[in-house]
Amino acid sequence: MQQSVLFDERFLERHAGPIISDPAVAIVELVANAWDAWATRVEVVWREGAKGLLFSIRDNGKGLTADQFRRRWGTLDYNRLTEEGELSEPPPELDGYSLRKAYGRNGRGRHAAFRFGNPYEVRTWRDGREARFEVSRDPVLPFKIEQIGARDGASGHGTEIVAEGGAGGVLSDQSLREVIGTRFLSDPNFLVTVNGTQVTFEDVPSGKLRRETIEVPEFGSVNLTVIDTLRADKTTRQHGIAWWVDNRLVGSPGWVGFDHERILDGRTAEAKRFIFIVQADFLSTHNAVLTDWTGFNPNISAWLTTRNLVHNKIREVLAEVTSERRKETKEAIRAHLSTTIRKLPPLGRDRWSTFLDTVVDQCTSISPTEVEQVAEILAKLELSQSQYGLIQQLHEMKPGELDDLNKLLADWSLRAAKLALDEIQSRLSLIAELDEKLRDPAVYEVGDLQPLFERSLWVFGPEFESLEFTSNRGMTEVIAKLFAGKQKGSLQRPDFVIVPDGSVGFYSRDSHDAGHDVDGVARLVVAEIKRPGVTIGADEKAQPWRYVKELIEKGLLTKAATITCYVLGSQVDPAESGDDRRWDDRVLIRPMSYNTFVRRAEKRMLGLRDKLRDAPFLREVGLDADEFVHGPRSRPTELQFEA
Repeated sequence: MQQSVLFDERFLERHAGPIISDPAVAIVELVANAWDAWATRVEVVWREGAKGLLFSIRDNGKGLTADQFRRRWGTLDYNRLTEEGELSEPPPELDGYSLRKAYGRNGRGRHAAFRFGNPYEVRTWRDGREARFEVSRDPVLPFKIEQIGARDGASGHGTEIVAEGGAGGVLSDQSLREVIGTRFLSDPNFLVTVNGTQVTFEDVPSGKLRRETIEVPEFGSVNLTVIDTLRADKTTRQHGIAWWVDNRLVGSPGWVGFDHERILDGRTAEAKRFIFIVQADFLSTHNAVLTDWTGFNPNISAWLTTRNLVHNKIREVLAEVTSERRKETKEAIRAHLSTTIRKLPPLGRDRWSTFLDTVVDQCTSISPTEVEQVAEILAKLELSQSQYGLIQQLHEMKPGELDDLNKLLADWSLRAAKLALDEIQSRLSLIAELDEKLRDPAVYEVGDLQPLFERSLWVFGPEFESLEFTSNRGMTEVIAKLFAGKQKGSLQRPDFVIVPDGSVGFYSRDSHDAGHDVDGVARLVVAEIKRPGVTIGADEKAQPWRYVKELIEKGLLTKAATITCYVLGSQVDPAESGDDRRWDDRVLIRPMSYNTFVRRAEKRMLGLRDKLRDAPFLREVGLDADEFVHGPRSRPTELQFEA
């Protein structure tokens, strides 16, 4: 037997909450539905304490077809954003008016009618056809919908909800107009009447209404009306700044100005509490309003002057009403960061305190959490050695670079990023140094290059990345004895040997027995570097084998070892460009030009040399970006490499 879904009789109360329990919330939701339908007139009939017909609300919005009604009314948690979008278009006869930002999101507002009666009737019409439905509570389902009529020949469009016998009359007419007036006066083309009396600014209690006049030199006067609902609504819909010109709304109310400046953070309680209505009719005579009424012309001086003066006044008003909250914010941040602040010297503590006062007082769009985060950062900078150098670097960054930095810190810990970047910087600097010295024919002391190659084993391949590869001084000393007295430099460094036409270094990795003790050499790298100008031929390739053979004879290498010999010079004889293998292939001898070595290093670094040509560390060491990428510019005496 198939089991249907069951609903407890309390489901709808829990689902809709105050929407069907609080008459003030309920009426706001129903009027908001009319706003979303792009109504210009809403008529509320409210019979306080009377029997019979207690409540009805009728609008001239776009109305619904029978199918649209069933879909939207009958879907729990109806997703308006997906189904209809965030903006509502005006009906055809109001073509040219701006789109409205919809109030509703999840369709729960339609349940508000149950606050005024059960069942209630909905009559909606458009496109010449009217449909009537009865909506009622149900013992099994949250509610049920039944179509009770339809007719053709309906004129216009709109929706009417009628509820009889409910307990709606708990608010007076004046209280109802006050509730509506504090939320739906931002658009002069949206008129609401209660029992035939239009809701106006006069219905807003004096304690919630404030009027200001702002003089705009050379242009005229602005009337500013401030409505304070004295409690935060759940969203910022119908709140913010509304600009009126010639009794028509320009754009949509909101806290982001037409210059994209955020006057107030929409997450704050104040953003969900205040409405600022700006009446500036003189802007129409200066052609400041865009032809589609979505905003203002940013090149008109009348608008720019008016905007700045109005925004300053709004900030002043907000500063007055939020003074106590700002004081509490400052005290909370000071208390939370007290341990860090006590460590600051007097001058640093004074700078930090001044910053906190200024930001909290003037930057009302920044939330307290964000202020505390920045304040903590600045306190730490005061204690750091670099102090405000970081701020200077952030100041010089472009917006996109700041986004990249934010993503970098989100994906990497600072320590991990520094370790990676330090390694990249070290290797790129090494490539630049090798490239410069290997191209210079004046570099005859090739022994100076050997330490650079010792740091460059990673260029030969990933198997040489291991930190276990170190200079093998024992092997070096053996080979050095072969050249004792022949080269002055042979006894100056214990980790490489000066040979007649260059130098040679030995770098090994130990092998271990079953007991994990060292029992010899597992891997040996021989790096022989020829003087600039030397071409690598058969004789040069044969030299490393003589070194290895000497080590084998002295018992320093066994058949458990693998040896790779690199012979590097300015050029390689084309006839000798291939590898040589000896000792049953355990010894590999590979010739390589300096140019090939540098290009291989660049590939191992994923081409970062070109991508990071403008990195700060290159400028700091005085490297020219073009020379860093393409090598030093040709000079008459410079040695040229093969491509």
